[in-house]
Amino acid sequence: MDQSQERSLSAYQRGWRHMLVDVEIPGWDEQFLSSFDPEVMADLYAKAGLSSVMFSCKNLSGLCFWPTEVGPMHPRVAGRDIIGETAEALRARGIASCAYYSVIFDNWAFEQDPGWRFEPVQGWRRQGSAWDRHGVCCPNSPGYREYVGAQIDDLYGRYEFECAFCDMTFWPDVCGCRHCRARYRTEVGAEFPDTIDWTSVEWCTFQAARERWIDEFTGFVSERMRRAQPGIAVYHNFSLAPAHWRLGIPFSITDHCDFLGGDHYGDEVEQLVVTKLRNTLSWSRPVDYMSFVTADAGEHVRLKTAEYMRAQVLSAAAESSAFMFLDAVDPVGTVNARSYDLVGTAFESMAEFEPFLGGEPIEDVAVYYSGDSKMDFAENGHSLSDPAPMRDDYPHRHAVRGACRMLQRAHIPFGVITRRQLADLGRYRVLVLADIARIDESEVDAIREYVRRGGRVYASRYTSLVETRGLRHEDFMLADMFGAHLDREEAGVVAYAKPATAEFRAWADPQAYLSVDPAPGALNGGILRLRADDDAHVLATLSLPYAHPHVGDVSDRNWASMHSSPPWEDTPLPVILERQFGLGRVIYSAFNIERDEADVNDRTFAGLIRRLRGEQWTLQCETHPAITVSAFRHPGDNAIRVSLLNTPPALVADATLRLRAPEGKRFTELEQVPQRSKVPFSTEPDGTLECTIKSLPELTMLLAHCT
Repeated sequence: MDQSQERSLSAYQRGWRHMLVDVEIPGWDEQFLSSFDPEVMADLYAKAGLSSVMFSCKNLSGLCFWPTEVGPMHPRVAGRDIIGETAEALRARGIASCAYYSVIFDNWAFEQDPGWRFEPVQGWRRQGSAWDRHGVCCPNSPGYREYVGAQIDDLYGRYEFECAFCDMTFWPDVCGCRHCRARYRTEVGAEFPDTIDWTSVEWCTFQAARERWIDEFTGFVSERMRRAQPGIAVYHNFSLAPAHWRLGIPFSITDHCDFLGGDHYGDEVEQLVVTKLRNTLSWSRPVDYMSFVTADAGEHVRLKTAEYMRAQVLSAAAESSAFMFLDAVDPVGTVNARSYDLVGTAFESMAEFEPFLGGEPIEDVAVYYSGDSKMDFAENGHSLSDPAPMRDDYPHRHAVRGACRMLQRAHIPFGVITRRQLADLGRYRVLVLADIARIDESEVDAIREYVRRGGRVYASRYTSLVETRGLRHEDFMLADMFGAHLDREEAGVVAYAKPATAEFRAWADPQAYLSVDPAPGALNGGILRLRADDDAHVLATLSLPYAHPHVGDVSDRNWASMHSSPPWEDTPLPVILERQFGLGRVIYSAFNIERDEADVNDRTFAGLIRRLRGEQWTLQCETHPAITVSAFRHPGDNAIRVSLLNTPPALVADATLRLRAPEGKRFTELEQVPQRSKVPFSTEPDGTLECTIKSLPELTMLLAHCT
């Protein structure tokens, strides 16, 4: 069944142009929200051409904007039903509504009952930032859960909304309150571990419990919302799900969401990665990509440029994603009306493409995102109570991001998948396992069977060495498939890969070596020494600097160049190799080629993926690396939609596109939309379509019709 059709779409989700205005204003000053007017805001929404609006029902201060019977109403709107006024104003303008509700981050509840409070294991520490303003509650506190449930009943049982959105469903850090400790003792029969160790069953059991608790709380909130208003679409903020393990958000929370969305503050690669991840994880589409009109959530007045806002919106359109702009009211309740002109202009660029969006993504390659690898082996041995800032940095994330960036620059159609797609790996020609730090037996079995049946895999570094439950193996669990065995890890911060084939030397040219960066996330050292099976084909060998593994200093002779550590010793040891396994093929690399942003890495990684993919490709495009190419099948229309995204606009000579028709079909017409102008093309003997686009605006969208 088409995943996008498994759950019916709400009116809110059917729109592509979304907006939320934060009303994160406290209540202690009489002037606060004194000028807030839902009618004025609704006029601005209409002016901006929005299809759907999310509005704040309870902010992170815990203050409510309706005459609630549970908890506090915001004192500066007391006597008014702001939610009712807003919902009616949107309804009158034909704009779908979504009710925003915050959990866990709740200053009023934090102050109301000390027994509800989140208690970080390292103790409360001032950060000197806006994070110090937050009061946080523990979802394991029975009293707090009862309060949340009753308040949800009051809000969602009182009004008719098209959609419900829940924010802040995550652990800000590790909570050591009495409720968490008691629950762990009951469920596991043990106390919290004192030390982080990803090769320890004790530690991994603890982290699994934290993720299970957030998953369960997410389900509790979603079901309470659906019970209060049957048929309502519900989604939680998914933005931090790929973040570091401390936030404790498993990908399984998607089971409690009708679709996915979340706010982000990174670059265009982040938008590409998270949109593709959501497209495969979401139970329905379109998904939602959210970003502030200002530079970030902490900036109140500095707006993004009109060009950048348009680029974000068109990037969403190219991937068939909805887009949401976020704004924030001034303390008195007003906004900068001019920013809504920018929002409207940005959305105008999307509106003309909307009739052609949707469909099923074409993905020859799948990049596997491991929800269990949001960690770093370098953390092993650190105390759980050590101060730890919020972070989203870990080796697997860098490897996934790098792989996606390189595939995009090579114009190889790809998707980002998770364990949910394990039973459907056969639809992908190549599977990328980018430094999957932790893996379980079901994943190993599915991957091995995929290759045995003819699949192709690129794997790097620690993939399949450590089990999710905390067991480290002496060798890779997939060593029989890799044709590579772990001999040992050793110290050393610099190493090199020397191409061993003519094809590899062409990818690396004009360099004679690739730099190996083994340090981040190392278990015991960094450089992996391998042993190869006799039938493995070595693509690159390990080269080491003078006096390896010593760095050298002024008092010794363990170095050969003052500023760098050049290659010195070329060893016969394999560092990248290829092996036939069953009907499939595998390339394994002892280091993350995909991690580093370098032209030589781009060429090498793309070359390896093309080598694995062979002639079983769906789409090829020759154009500037800055152009992002994506494609979707529209089965009902017998068409394939191809998008070429050129944002920010760059001078590009042309783009040559080759597209293969679905089995049993032939191409009959190619048109550019929304103009519906005919585009000349030719077909090869096997039916492959070929065309050249001479001029690329910010977004070129083509429809290839077939019968």
